[in-house]
Amino acid sequence: MERFRKLWRGRTMTFGVPLLLYIVGGSFGLREFAQIRYDVHKLHGKVDPALKEKLKQNNVTLESEYEHIFFKHY
Repeated sequence: MERFRKLWRGRTMTFGVPLLLYIVGGSFGLREFAQIRYDVHKLHGKVDPALKEKLKQNNVTLESEYEHIFFKHY
């Protein structure tokens, strides 16, 4: 019993075991959060074909909008 109490109050149980639990638990937690991120990205990455076709037909470019705004005021 004394041996168990000495082991329980030692530096390994006080600092080492909690540190290992944080490292291992953090690894599993980080993996789960990363998987959620990739799943959401996969769902939002899909574009409706009708919307994609509509975007292709749009002839507005950054340069044309800049000229429209710049020359409209001057």
